[in-house]
Amino acid sequence: MAKISKQLSEVLESDCAHSVEDVLKKKSADDFKTLISILPLESNVSENYRTKALYLLGLWGDKSSVPEIINILPKLDEMGRISGIDALGRLGSKEALAGILQCANDSSDNVRKFVTRALGKINTADAKNKLKEIQKKDPTRYIRDIATGYLK
Repeated sequence: MAKISKQLSEVLESDCAHSVEDVLKKKSADDFKTLISILPLESNVSENYRTKALYLLGLWGDKSSVPEIINILPKLDEMGRISGIDALGRLGSKEALAGILQCANDSSDNVRKFVTRALGKINTADAKNKLKEIQKKDPTRYIRDIATGYLK
C-alpha cells in the first residue's frame, strides 16, 4: 500500500466535509494511487477506511478507478457496497453501470436503494430500462417509488 499523506489520512479518519474538499481541490496523483491501494481486501486497512476511500474515488471523478471498484464490490460489507455503488453512479461510465447492475438484486434494501439512485444519476437507456424493472419488481415499495421518481 502506498504511503498515506497527512491530509488524506485526516480525511480517512474524520467525518469533516471541509477536509474532503481540500483533498479534492488538490487531487494529488499520489493520493489517488493511495486511495486505489486501499481498496483490495488484502490491503489490511479497516472497512471504514475502505468505505471512505470508495466515497472519495466517486467524488474524484477519475473513471480509471472503476475496474478496481467493481473488482471488490461483491466482497464488501453492506456499507462498502453502498459506497462502491454510489462511487460508480458518480463516475457514470458504461463499465460503472455494469458494476452497479451486479448489485441490483442484492438482499439488502439499502444496497438496492443506492443501486436505484446510481441508475438515476447515470440516466442512460440501459439504466432507465433497469429502473423500469425495479419499478415493477422490487419487493420494497419505497425502492419502487424511488425508481418511479427517476422515470418521470
